[in-house]
Order: sequence, then structure tokens, then C-alpha cells
Amino acid sequence: MKLIFGSGKTAQTIKQDDDIIVPHALCDIEDFTKVRDIISREKDRQNTLTVVNCAAKTNLEFCQEEKERTYETNTKGTINILHACARFSCKFVHISSGCIFDGNKEVSTEESIPTPSVWYTYTKMWADQYISNFGYEDYLILRPRQMISPTPHPTNMLTKFSAYETLYVHKEENTITWVEELGRVMDHLIKVGAKGIFNCGCEGFLSPYDIALGVKEYIKPQLEVIEATYEHALSLQPNRRVNTILSLDKLKDTGFFPAQAKDALAQCLEKYGK
Repeated sequence: MKLIFGSGKTAQTIKQDDDIIVPHALCDIEDFTKVRDIISREKDRQNTLTVVNCAAKTNLEFCQEEKERTYETNTKGTINILHACARFSCKFVHISSGCIFDGNKEVSTEESIPTPSVWYTYTKMWADQYISNFGYEDYLILRPRQMISPTPHPTNMLTKFSAYETLYVHKEENTITWVEELGRVMDHLIKVGAKGIFNCGCEGFLSPYDIALGVKEYIKPQLEVIEATYEHALSLQPNRRVNTILSLDKLKDTGFFPAQAKDALAQCLEKYGK
């Protein structure tokens, strides 16, 4: 059984029948007292409890403009959940982000030094660093990247792309994460008793251009897809978007072998919105 803070795409997708979702309306994770009381109550009901933090501010433009609010949720809120988990001896699973790494064609491992480029990624990096150095060992930090799913949602990359009429995209390779598989990764790591940081993505890589062509074929035929250089694509956005390639060796060493990126994309496109 998992107690999941946050009620967005990731939380709804990873939820199993006996899991409990705690939406923002019920508990703002910036309020330590509420976080503590909810975790304490659920821990009293069962011998073991896994607490998952899916709550976060993720829109880059919002995060850049509302820095304090973003910090309060992404960093301080995460710390609040960690402290409560440590107090009641619960396993803590935190959904971080592979976007803390910015580097064309450079493979980032779990030990790589983060290179955040916008406020959102700074707040996620700070939370990771606090968890890793706090001293409570029963934690998992999962780092997904460019999440796709057959379920429409504002944070789903397929949904984001389908909102455009014309899309200028580059062909630089990136890691993607299939949200439905992220749930399976989490359950696997919990089952085998894994601890620490794990990159979570599909095997192989895709470019934004590949994904945009898929969106055009399956979701929005009228979408105009125009190939652009990485620099030109960046110039069209108010905040920097990164290229990130994540090493999955540590995850595979635990016995989990992710789906191929192209296969995951095909399944998401074929089932999108159904």
C-alpha cells in the first residue's frame, strides 16, 4: 500500500487499488503539521507504509515567475515529507527529474553532477541533495525524463505537442519515460528493497522531432512539423529546455529492463485518449 501526495498525471497513473492519493486540497505539503498527521494516521493503520511524493510545480514559466512558491513546494514540501517519513520509519519515494542534467550527447548517471539551467531544475536538485544527505537511508529518488502516456494531460509531452499548430523541433536524441512503466519501476524497486537514486527511462532515445511526427500521424494530422536546429528551437522558448540522456545501467542491475523508447511511443500514440 502506498500513500501518494499529489493528484496529477503521475500520481493517478501509478496508483493501485489499495493506494491512497492525498490531493493538494486535502494537504498542502508545505504544511509540515498536516503532512505529519496524515502519515502518522496511515502508519498507525498498518505495519509498513510507503510514502510517495508526486506533488510538484513543473511548468517552467510558472516556476521562473513564482520562484518562492515553487521552492516552497518542490524543495521545502519534499523536505517536510522526508522528515515525517523518518519520524515514523516509512519508506520515502520521491519523484525527481532527469532535467537537472543539461548536456548534448553526454550520458548522465545517478552520480553525475547536476547542471540545472532554470529555477524548476534548481528546486528539484536541492530536494535531491537534501534527501541524499539528510541521513535517513530508506528512500528512493526516481528521475524520469520527458514523460509520455496514452492519457491526455497538460504535463504529457504528447498533449503539449498536440496543442501547437506549428512546431519547430530538433533531432537531438533524448531519454523519454513512459509514465505507466514508471509505476512498474517503482513497484519493482520497492519489492527488491532498493535504496538511493535511480534514473527511470526507456531503452534507447527519441528526439522531439520523432515525437512530433508521431503526434501528427496519430493525434493531430494538421500539425505542421518543421525541423529546426537545437539553438533555434531554444530561441523560441522563454525558458531553456534541455537535452538529457540518462544511463539506465543501475536500474537494469536490479533486474528491471525497460521497454524500448520507440515501442513505448507507439503504444502511447495508438492508445492516446482512448
